[in-house]
Amino acid sequence: MATVVSKNPDEYGEGGEAEDGEEYEEGEEYEEGEEEEEEEDEDDEEEEEPKLKYHRMGNSVNEILRENAACCMAVSPKFIVLGTDIGQVHVLDTENGTETQRFNSHHAKINDISIDRNGDFVASCCDEGKVVVRSLYDEAREELSFDRPMKSVALEPDYARSKKRLLCVGGLDGALTLCWRESWSIFSSTKKKLLHSGEGAISVIRWRGALIAWANDVGVKVYDTVSQQRITYITRPEQSPRPDEFRCHLAWRDDATLLVGWANCIQVAQVKERPRDLRDPRDAQLPPRCLEIAAILRTEFMVGGVAAFGDNIIVLCYQEEEVETDKGKRRVAMQPELAVMAMRGGELSSDILAVNKFEMYRCNDYDLVSLVEDNYFYVVSPKDIVVAKPFDMDDHIEWLLAHGRHDQALADARANTRALNRVQLSKVQLDWLAHLMQKQEYERVARECKEVLGNDRDLWNKWISSFAECGHLADLSPYIPLKPELNKSSYELVLITFIKQDCKQFYQLLRMWPPTLYDHDRIIAFIESRLQANPSPADAELMNLSLALLYTHQRRPDQALVVYLRLRSKDVFDLVRTHSLFNTVQDRIAALFDCGPERAATLLASSRDIKPVAVLQQLARNPQHQYLYLEALSAADPQAVKEFGKLQVELTAEYHPERLLAFLKQHPFVPLKEAMQVCEQRGLIAEQVFLLQRVGNSKQALQLIIDRLENVQMAIDFAIEANDQDLWDDLIRASLDKPKFILGLLNNVGTHINPIRLISDIPTGLPIEHLRDALVKILQDYNLQIELRKGCAAILTDDSVKLQQRLQRLQRRAISVKASAVCEICHASIYDGALAREDRVVVFSCGHTYHLDCVTTKERGPAPAAATAAAAAAPRVVPETLVCTICRSDTKKKRAGE
Repeated sequence: MATVVSKNPDEYGEGGEAEDGEEYEEGEEYEEGEEEEEEEDEDDEEEEEPKLKYHRMGNSVNEILRENAACCMAVSPKFIVLGTDIGQVHVLDTENGTETQRFNSHHAKINDISIDRNGDFVASCCDEGKVVVRSLYDEAREELSFDRPMKSVALEPDYARSKKRLLCVGGLDGALTLCWRESWSIFSSTKKKLLHSGEGAISVIRWRGALIAWANDVGVKVYDTVSQQRITYITRPEQSPRPDEFRCHLAWRDDATLLVGWANCIQVAQVKERPRDLRDPRDAQLPPRCLEIAAILRTEFMVGGVAAFGDNIIVLCYQEEEVETDKGKRRVAMQPELAVMAMRGGELSSDILAVNKFEMYRCNDYDLVSLVEDNYFYVVSPKDIVVAKPFDMDDHIEWLLAHGRHDQALADARANTRALNRVQLSKVQLDWLAHLMQKQEYERVARECKEVLGNDRDLWNKWISSFAECGHLADLSPYIPLKPELNKSSYELVLITFIKQDCKQFYQLLRMWPPTLYDHDRIIAFIESRLQANPSPADAELMNLSLALLYTHQRRPDQALVVYLRLRSKDVFDLVRTHSLFNTVQDRIAALFDCGPERAATLLASSRDIKPVAVLQQLARNPQHQYLYLEALSAADPQAVKEFGKLQVELTAEYHPERLLAFLKQHPFVPLKEAMQVCEQRGLIAEQVFLLQRVGNSKQALQLIIDRLENVQMAIDFAIEANDQDLWDDLIRASLDKPKFILGLLNNVGTHINPIRLISDIPTGLPIEHLRDALVKILQDYNLQIELRKGCAAILTDDSVKLQQRLQRLQRRAISVKASAVCEICHASIYDGALAREDRVVVFSCGHTYHLDCVTTKERGPAPAAATAAAAAAPRVVPETLVCTICRSDTKKKRAGE
């Protein structure tokens, strides 16, 4: 069970009072000699998170209770009203307990106080039998007097707005009286109505909505102000102590649920509508509502107060224990507890309260008052008032952090960021990181630093130092931010640490980080000092590479070049290209090739500042490097290698003979005689064939193919490329004694080879494998050619017919002639209103129009008069061919101009 151990009363100072607003939390230790026992309890079981937090009301409360004793209290959202044993009523501020008003309404102990719902009126009753109702905002005041002490009073919830302003009182006389006043006029008298009597003293009254609940010596009863009937009653638990020793406590959970705490029993009662039987006339006489007991909880303690706490019940617990004294055993009060219990039973949590002078009090000296709106609870004792509040999210996070549950604290804080007021998420995250560091989960901390630390430079500097102290900077380095820039000392700390522990990681960081983040001279000095300590060869190489990189950052590329060449590092090529160090490196060509022959050749070939002769001279001891350089140079600038043709042929034949033929084809400047000698010496037949063809000696080249290569396909391709009939004849003659060549020629017959001649020249009796297949293929190819010709002829014929038909359609198509058209010869109108005959007009496809007579006369020329007369009498004959005279003359002019 979670406990709150009280402070030693002597520690409060004079009078045993706590300081103003002093808070105490679960698990604090104040009693001497209990430390070991507390630690053992924590080891036995894991401590549960409390549901409530506590603090004492200070300020004016301390002054009031220093001389007087608290007897009762009532709370509202606006203020707190405290009654004392001398009859004073104090109005206090809810936040800090500061007194705002004081009323000397009574001269005896105040037993009960009631506040209306709006917080406008306060009613109080005392042992002298006087009941006072007072307005807090004006001079309105009502005073009622009774013959016996009044123990409880309850205002109507809407007292300020009610016309009758009902008031219910009860006391030792055992009468429950309902009082009201029609108005506050001095001439208006108070009216009273007796609701119940005769069952002993009334100890408590609680009014909610239309229901009034009260308790007397016999039990608890409920009165309905709407039906003006008593609903039912709850009898006092059997075998319970005397009611004057352990008084009853009532609290409404809602408008229909009543909590009853009496001695060691808690009852949950629910008000329900009474089911009615219309056929039974007796039901009409019964109250419309009834009360049912929903739960009965037996406890090991005495109930000093009860209140609703959400769906649960909060109970003030009172217990006694027997102690040995000089006079024998006697029972002594224990520290009170505040327990949270489920509505159906079962204790959820319990906290021991640090109440001043608790050993002097009895159960009836305590009271539990609740502020339902905020779930605030006030434990009232004669010399102390302890306030209990539910744990909010800030309290929850702080408790988790205090008990080492950092993972859950961070998860809950991130999920409920908006609910945090006092606690900052960043603080929770930092505590979580510190917790993980203690658990040595360095990789996890490093991953989370990026999100938790964000862009806070100071935090990053701090955590870098922390990781350096524990020797795990390698875990953090991938997450160190480059923007915003941190202190240079932080970056330098990382680099120096890696120089000592991991040179490879150090070099990677140098390449990755911008050079402005750290002091170059400091890092260079540290590297040089480490090199003097004779590190391992691998570390020494990485340190030298780092030096070269730092020299480059310092704009000292010459020194970096020396380091790279000494280490034979491939980084030298980027350095030379970036900083144009060709003039610097031209005397160190061989060393440059040692760093990477291919890249060195490509780099030097791209430079116009370095002469090829100088490069080849320095590479004279390494012909292979010469070859790589000439290859790269010929790819970059073919003209630059013209003077080194013979050398390049020799080097290519030596190191890559398979590339020589392509080289000879691409570079016509190569000296053919020297190249031929090289090829003959090395037996490169294909290259010799190419060179012989270049000099025009095709027959010798063909003979090499036939005799040395024995490649019939190559011979055929060579003859086709040469397109020389004499070569074909030589090839056929040379192939007559070679069955393989004959078969190859038969398989490649075509326009260049006459198959009949080839077959007829084959010596009789010469065995040729697959000859039949070759002959069959020739016949099939011939048949295929015949079929292709037939198909082509059919296609051509069909296309000719279609084109002719199209031409005829185009020629026979009508041509539109405008009414304003004239004859191009006589310039007379074509259409004079009516055409005597259709054949009098001729229209050409070019658009020109003529009279038939005009165009025919133009074609024949002028005729004699006698012939003209005879022609007029004879039938008109149209010539088969007519030509547009305009278009014909234009064509003649163009030809004449040409």
